[in-house]
Amino acid sequence: MIPHSDLSRRSALAWLAAIIALGAAFRFYNLGWGAPYYHFHIDEHFVFNGAYLLGRDAGAAANSAKFFMYPPLPMYVLNLVVDLYEAVAHPLLLNVPRDEVTFMVLGRATSAAFGTATIPLVYLIASRVAGRRAGVLAALLLACSVLHLRDSHFFTTDSSLVFFSTLTWVYLIRTVQHGDAKADAGSAVSFGLAALSKYTAVFLAPLIGLAHLLSSRRPASLRPLGPWLPFLLRAALPLAGGLVVFLILDPLVLIYYDKFRMDFRDQITTPLLGGSQPQFFSQFADVQPHLYWFTNLLWYGIGPAFEIWGLIGVVWLFVRRDRVALMAAAFPVVFWLFAGRSVAPFPRYALPLMPALAVAAAALSADLLRRPRWRPLALPATAVVVVTTMVWALAYMNVFRQPDSRLVASEWIRKNIPPESKILIEPSHNIPPMGSYLTATDFHTNYVLFYPQTEKHDYYRQYAFDTYRSLYNRGVDDNYRRDYITSRLALADWIVMDDSYVQQYSHLPDTEHGVVKQHYRDLFAGRLGFELVQTFKVYPSLFGWTINDDGAEMTFRSFDHPRVFIFKRK
Repeated sequence: MIPHSDLSRRSALAWLAAIIALGAAFRFYNLGWGAPYYHFHIDEHFVFNGAYLLGRDAGAAANSAKFFMYPPLPMYVLNLVVDLYEAVAHPLLLNVPRDEVTFMVLGRATSAAFGTATIPLVYLIASRVAGRRAGVLAALLLACSVLHLRDSHFFTTDSSLVFFSTLTWVYLIRTVQHGDAKADAGSAVSFGLAALSKYTAVFLAPLIGLAHLLSSRRPASLRPLGPWLPFLLRAALPLAGGLVVFLILDPLVLIYYDKFRMDFRDQITTPLLGGSQPQFFSQFADVQPHLYWFTNLLWYGIGPAFEIWGLIGVVWLFVRRDRVALMAAAFPVVFWLFAGRSVAPFPRYALPLMPALAVAAAALSADLLRRPRWRPLALPATAVVVVTTMVWALAYMNVFRQPDSRLVASEWIRKNIPPESKILIEPSHNIPPMGSYLTATDFHTNYVLFYPQTEKHDYYRQYAFDTYRSLYNRGVDDNYRRDYITSRLALADWIVMDDSYVQQYSHLPDTEHGVVKQHYRDLFAGRLGFELVQTFKVYPSLFGWTINDDGAEMTFRSFDHPRVFIFKRK
């Protein structure tokens, strides 16, 4: 039933169409950013490479390094899109820059499509929870969610996870309301596809059980026990169906089960639950991971007003105590209880909260706006949430409007550093392309001087400053670190680096990593014989007003707008 004074169906659909167009514009804008240098986002690197291998030899793909770190649904979609493109255009050669750009844009377009398609799903959920006005508000908030539009520019597994998780949520709302076979079938298929996007989708399993417990078809009392057996069997069907969908579409999990287990253990459970301390988790060494979701990930990911209003909205949905509201409120809580266990709260892990908080915030606004007593509060609060969220989205688009800072640095290097110069490079996925990798990009070429490669002669004489392994290694003493730093600095007349390792080491304790931290302090103070001659950086900006997001979690910035430094020997 439409609440009193709610929007008409025609008005709501008109608003929704406009909002979807806005969300699509945010997500599809400049998908060629940073191309064809696919190494700029480490997760894109793995998913693109996995798709390429999977399209040629499934066995070779399964046995490649870290393949099962990500499920294959986005890879399947990209390979299908590439096949369609090649059928109407021409084969893509991934050592030709033009074709490499096309390959990257096609992959990112699938993420942008999943991201855009999530907007009407949020409308459906919010409208069932609190009416069409809530649906329109929720769609607008998701369309302008910075973290969601940002990650829709990346070919990773997160956009499809959010889409299919939200689609599962749509069917679970239907389970609560109707408890019919269509709801069970839909939740089974969408749950399986969500898991095929990212293993994190397992958080949906308890929500499927909860939806059946809230359903009107649940037995009215605990006794007699007889009616509970068919009810429990029916509740288990979406879980079993989701598993079947997953295994049918990803048989490599069974065929190469030992490799799957190894990748799952080494790349997911062991590091994320604190069983190991990889260097690329260093920025979390001194943070409280559970609170960090609220003090940093959501704070920058959607903005303070949206975060606060959304969290109040979750509480409000519990206070309402009707079955659909409880199902809506349970989604973000269950997800956070599951994903919040990680010791490494990367911003992209918070993406499934974007639809959930949009629904909660919109339901809160719509419910309060219908109450004359609360309308004087609800109107300005809703306006602040909507306006600040839209402004933050428009400002963030400056990151994609401006040339990538790494490519601007590459052009400066090409013009100002003579050939055969000796350059010390910190191996990082944010290193500006140089030499043949800049002018003759090859998708199949190793581009970063990671161990064991320590030097490369390619237009410049490049030497690795291995902060990632040699200096982080707990098996060496401080004297080794000092000697290593001195010997590598002696090789170079230039230093090219980004701010990844500077940031990561700043969070590590001096007792174990004091030598490297002092090295960075000395380098930037000019005490090592080098002076900082150029810095390249882009910030979110709107109408000349710049938003400094240096306080955001490192990967919120490093994937698309890192800082690059160039030092020259004095």
